[in-house]
Amino acid sequence: MTLAALSVWLAAATAGCAGHPLVRRTSRHAAYGAYLRGLMLERSSKLPDALSAYHEALEQDRQSPLLHVHLGSTYLKLGQMDRAMQSFERALAIDPNQPDALRWVAMLHASGGQLDKAVADYERLLGVSPNDQFIISTLADLYVLQGDLERAIQLYHRLIEGFGSSSQLHFNLGVLHGRMGQFDQAIEELSRALEISPESLDVRVALGLTYELSGQPAKAAAHYEETIRLDPFNPRLYHHAARAHLNGKQFAEASADFQSVLDLTPHDLEAVMGAVRVWLAQDRFGQAEQFLVQKLRELGELPELYVALGVVYREAEQSAEAVRAFERAIDLRGEYAQAYFYLAAQLDQLGRKQDARWNLRKTLELDAKHADAMNYLGYLDAEAGENLAEAKTLIERALELDPENGAYVDSLGWLYYKMGKLDEAIAQLERAATLLDTDPVIFDHLGDAYYKRRDLERARRSWEHALELGPDQIAIQEKLDRLLLKEKSPSAP
Repeated sequence: MTLAALSVWLAAATAGCAGHPLVRRTSRHAAYGAYLRGLMLERSSKLPDALSAYHEALEQDRQSPLLHVHLGSTYLKLGQMDRAMQSFERALAIDPNQPDALRWVAMLHASGGQLDKAVADYERLLGVSPNDQFIISTLADLYVLQGDLERAIQLYHRLIEGFGSSSQLHFNLGVLHGRMGQFDQAIEELSRALEISPESLDVRVALGLTYELSGQPAKAAAHYEETIRLDPFNPRLYHHAARAHLNGKQFAEASADFQSVLDLTPHDLEAVMGAVRVWLAQDRFGQAEQFLVQKLRELGELPELYVALGVVYREAEQSAEAVRAFERAIDLRGEYAQAYFYLAAQLDQLGRKQDARWNLRKTLELDAKHADAMNYLGYLDAEAGENLAEAKTLIERALELDPENGAYVDSLGWLYYKMGKLDEAIAQLERAATLLDTDPVIFDHLGDAYYKRRDLERARRSWEHALELGPDQIAIQEKLDRLLLKEKSPSAP
């Protein structure tokens, strides 16, 4: 919270304080008179004079928490945060439950980014004022910032029970359940929010995203289409709809959505790339190429467009053209890390391993956190049985950036296999197969590891599953044939 925001709150908080008696009624009329004078001076924005008056009152009555609170609020208006905090802490030393002092300390800790202290302050405040809507709401928000989503959810439900439903509260609950992967509860809460605010773009977008994450692209697209009806000139909404349609294999609709973005914002490269993905998903490489060539004429020789063109050529198995496109992107922008990465992958496919390694190292030179490049370089060395210590470091660094990436876990397992550490290899490869159960390479690696450990049954099942995922894997079929021969004739080599 900024000083200006604190001042606004302070003006409201002190507006009715003239009638507050001092905590201790004494015969010290001078203290009371100085206190009243301080109030009037503070409200007249004569802050230095107000400070003097409050200090004069405190000389007569140092045990009044209210005087310390007003002294602190005046220091706040003067921008003297440290002195303000000292005054509020003195008030709390006298009366640990003084509500104004507690609020100010909590707000100062929150505004200073001291979340743990702010949470403790608001929890203490909630004990003093258990039905205060502002305290409950603020504490819930702080729990969200801390990542304590369960406790935030409990408080939002408490707000609904105590103060009634609102679209915002159900929206907050839906978002939190979504963040926790609880998609059914998220959809339920967001649907309630939508019932209350049927024209809310935010709620509909959140519902669309939640349906996408739960694997229901058609329902997601329906909500995005409704947002477009509500706001037809918002390109971001067409992006959402296009993504959902593409995930649902509704290619015509996705293409139309991306074209709508380009009609609104012709230079939107994200929409250009999206349209290319639609063509690629249908193996319509010629149309994708023509589209990108047209965009190169319309938008100029942008390196991003050449990278996209290179990807199209790669998918169309036009390797030489792909290399030229990636190299052209690098010519246009020498610091384009992703272009070096794509070029490396293409060179690897052409068998130019050393050139691929050079380009991967260049990628990491330009982008030290490029996890895919770390993993790729480590995997190349693991596959070749070279530089295994460095390869392990690279793959582990990639996993630090993306611990649940099945491809990276597979690389680590394959590295252990190459190092002869079969137990570690199998543990990692089994985990990779759980994380990424659609990749035949992982099950091929797992079969190799089982076979080397002489667990022939598991090796056979892994290779058979790899063939189910990739029926054209001739090398895997040959392994299965050799295994079958070995099972029929145990003495066979």
